Amino acid sequence: MRIILILLFCKFLFAFDFFHIIKANNFFEKKEYLKAANEYEKIKNDKGLLNAANSYYRAKEYQKALKLYSKIKNKNLLFDKYYNMGNTYVKLNKFQKAVDMYKKALKIKKDKDAEYNLKLIENLLKKHKKQSNNKNKQNNQNKKNKSSQKRKNTQNNSSQKQTKSQNNSKQNNNQNSQKNNSNKNSAQTKQKNNQQKENKKNNKFSQKQKNQTNLKNKIQNKLKKENKEKKYLQSIKKSQNNDKNTTDLRMKFYEKTIKNLEFNSLLIPLKD
Repeated sequence: MRIILILLFCKFLFAFDFFHIIKANNFFEKKEYLKAANEYEKIKNDKGLLNAANSYYRAKEYQKALKLYSKIKNKNLLFDKYYNMGNTYVKLNKFQKAVDMYKKALKIKKDKDAEYNLKLIENLLKKHKKQSNNKNKQNNQNKKNKSSQKRKNTQNNSSQKQTKSQNNSKQNNNQNSQKNNSNKNSAQTKQKNNQQKENKKNNKFSQKQKNQTNLKNKIQNKLKKENKEKKYLQSIKKSQNNDKNTTDLRMKFYEKTIKNLEFNSLLIPLKD
């Protein structure tokens, strides 16, 4: 009875898997890979996992494909597992892991496709490594050029600053010399002006002295004339006393002459 039940259960499982296999194959042929993968996953064996992973690979769901590939344990499916994982890693641009997978596959058995893919990816890695080395060299060269350019710029800036400071110092010296010259010129001009003022004062003073001297001389001359006139008047009076017959006309003449001898008081020049 137990044997019959086991046989019936196995037959049921086979019929269940067969139903999903037919359905999954139909989706796969129609290129409806995600639906196919979903049906293949319902088959609980490593062959179903392999087909589901391959369907995800065709649908470009590479991470899901890798996850299912890694669950396969059946020894008869290991070559397909590693080979397909190598292809999946290539699609993800993980070339070193792809090389490792192809090598594992080739350890299980020799295969022309696996050998071709391995050589192709190894050459690709060499090119990438060469390009990367060249790029690193170029980057290092660029860094060196930048650093040298930076040093040059720093030197140029320092030389420019030094030149600028020298020019500024020269300019300051020139300005100071100009200021000193201007100060000297202004001092000389001031001194000249003071000297001119002093000369004017001296000239005015000397002129004043001359005027005073001239006035004194005039006064002395007038005094002399007055003395003469007085003497003359005295002589006239004497003559009048002596000679009473002197006419009135002569007396008027002398009086008028005396009036004409009068003079103004001394004028002092105005001060500046």
